[in-house]
Amino acid sequence: MDESRKLREQLMPALESKCDEFRLLGYTQVTMDGLWECLCSRKWKHRPAEKRLHELVSDIFSLSAGEYMTFLTMRSYKQQAAGDDELKRVLKELL
Repeated sequence: MDESRKLREQLMPALESKCDEFRLLGYTQVTMDGLWECLCSRKWKHRPAEKRLHELVSDIFSLSAGEYMTFLTMRSYKQQAAGDDELKRVLKELL
């Protein structure tokens, strides 16, 4: 089992708690994978193993709904832009 997966399992109770909190606030589409991806790219910059466990838990609990929604919005824009590039490539091949 790699280090990131092991760390995620250790942090699962905090992730579940944050997921439940967002759902209570009305954000019903929150997923554990989405939270993990947000935390890794925003709070931890892809290096969660460099922090202590209590710092990671603190980061999870300090994540606001606004930060998470901003992350999802930006990810959606990036995916849409990537899809647009693919569409342009296919159209260019066809024409």
